[in-house]
Amino acid sequence: MSEANKTQVLTFTLGDEDYCVPIDCVAEIVDGEQIRSLPETAPHVEGITDLRGETTTIINPADLLNVDAEALLTDGGQTQSRIIVLDSETLETETETGWLVSDVDEVTEVSDEVLDAESVGDSDLLRGLIKDDDGFTLWLDPHEFTA
Repeated sequence: MSEANKTQVLTFTLGDEDYCVPIDCVAEIVDGEQIRSLPETAPHVEGITDLRGETTTIINPADLLNVDAEALLTDGGQTQSRIIVLDSETLETETETGWLVSDVDEVTEVSDEVLDAESVGDSDLLRGLIKDDDGFTLWLDPHEFTA
């Protein structure tokens, strides 16, 4: 019997829901930053922030996933949460992108055997569903969540 492929993923929450993304797509995780809103952008684009001299577009994946996440920004644009900064080289994007998330949990290893791709249907946003003792974790496709 061959051993299944395993992938390290970063698990995080949006509201009360659990999600994960491959760790090789993550550049860093930062605490709350001041975010400047931009006019005439898509509803899921919260704005931009300066991270170490790089202009980074901040996306709220909860908007794309229709998740009822508690307010991730205050009226002044300060985040109430964490930002997962995506690795633009791995994703082959020209813009730096970060996701607003409620909390970051841990890096864990997931076997391909436990990934159920059929349960998520034809969704481009989701790679699959992982069921474990704690419930369900949705595996997001980071290529679909860039600005």
